[in-house]
Amino acid sequence: MNKLLKLVYSNKFFAVLTLLLQVGMIAIYIFGISNNVRFYLLASNFISVIFILVEVNRHEESAFKITWIMLIAVVPYFGWFFYLYTHTGIISGSILKSHKKAQRFLSRYRRDDSALIAEMDNEGVDTSLIKYLSRAGDGAVFKNTAVTYYALGDEMFKDMIDELEKAEKFIFMEFFIINQKSRVWQTVEEILVRKASQGVDVRLMYDGMGCMGIMDKDYDKVLEAKGVKCQIFAPLQPLLSTYQNNRDHRKILVIDGRCAFSGGVNLADEYINEIVRFGHWKDTGFRLIGEGVSGLTELFLAMWCTTSETYEPDIGRFMNESIKYSVPTAEGYVVPFGDSPLDNQLVGRNAYVDMLNSAKKTVDIMTPYFVIDDAIYNAMEYAVTRGVRVRLMLPGVPDKKAPYCLARSYYRDLFDIGVEVYEYIPGFVHAKNTICDGQRAIVGTINYDYRSLYLHYECATYMLNVPQVRDVQKDFDDTLSKCRRVMRVEYDNYPWLYRAFGRVLRCIATMI
Repeated sequence: MNKLLKLVYSNKFFAVLTLLLQVGMIAIYIFGISNNVRFYLLASNFISVIFILVEVNRHEESAFKITWIMLIAVVPYFGWFFYLYTHTGIISGSILKSHKKAQRFLSRYRRDDSALIAEMDNEGVDTSLIKYLSRAGDGAVFKNTAVTYYALGDEMFKDMIDELEKAEKFIFMEFFIINQKSRVWQTVEEILVRKASQGVDVRLMYDGMGCMGIMDKDYDKVLEAKGVKCQIFAPLQPLLSTYQNNRDHRKILVIDGRCAFSGGVNLADEYINEIVRFGHWKDTGFRLIGEGVSGLTELFLAMWCTTSETYEPDIGRFMNESIKYSVPTAEGYVVPFGDSPLDNQLVGRNAYVDMLNSAKKTVDIMTPYFVIDDAIYNAMEYAVTRGVRVRLMLPGVPDKKAPYCLARSYYRDLFDIGVEVYEYIPGFVHAKNTICDGQRAIVGTINYDYRSLYLHYECATYMLNVPQVRDVQKDFDDTLSKCRRVMRVEYDNYPWLYRAFGRVLRCIATMI
């Protein structure tokens, strides 16, 4: 039933309807208008040319353009209607306006990091990526911030509970998936309700699609009645708007402005290996304590204001709380940053490309999905050609068969340029880590696939000269001992039909 609901509330449902229209028009061509078929074919070609010209002149990634041109040319009626459906989202435009308004409103409370960046420049620190994230990703740079890295969601959850119990002022939570019946959520909910009754300002935001089928439809009202302020990002409405394609994939927990958690971990039992779904679940995350918490607080408040469309006059106080918890002994710099699918800034993609382009020795990547564009592939090739060792870790047990087959379709291309590919034997890798030269890292929610890089609201934290980057590197190296390296001969021995299917999927990779 849950799968049926997700289908009805997704773009796939509209795709099925338009494909049926396509079949109907073919039947009409064959049986109903044989005498005038040349006229209808000419008209159809003319309309397709108009759509293709519009798409060619759009400011859009070439992979998306190729997919749309192929659909419009090969299956015109399906292509026309699906193109119009996905490019005329009224609600998407409304969300974009609300999000930009929220970002402008909150920017007045953001820490001015120009002096810190100038200080870093004077010390010879490379600030090129930091400057980009500060300007494009709403990501001010902070120091005086202690970092704790978690190599497993199991470990992270324990500290999350401990910190929630210490909350005195406010709790902000934003998650893509919350399973209402999981032990994880029941433990968290009990604390949230209790803290709300004690006067703590508790705010929860979750994604409408991510929680479909695992959370009651009116659960937000239940929580509101218990004192927990609640917002659902983009509640699902079948066939109404393509904003359903732009999900809130972020995971953020902020407590009192003192500490914040983020990473790949959602609030469901598989993320802490309480239950087994796809073998051992390898996930990662981190905790910030100190000034850098302000960055994740701002990201949460931007989405909260976007959804609620309310702007509290003193909302800046939440971001300023972090100054009180400064950790002067902490080394290095952190840049919490966000990525929006509607602002034409590919922040996550560009950050990953920068890591590859600036690496001197190594780039190590953990990701559950791998469906990349030319920019990332070219950056990988450029890195390897310069002598940089690039290692890619993917799941050994997939959660979804089609994306897994699609990811494997890139193996031959990666072998050709010298990228090392590993698969995690015990189960599923859900971590989103990129480590450069053992000194810099990006840890967050951004997968190496089109959905994360182009379509979802995401967040991550760039860590520079932070001692805990060594922990991120050590975790990669330790996990590598539980992986097997995939060699070209193994890929060549995959069934030819499997390899062909992966290549076919790449034609519609931007929609998977």
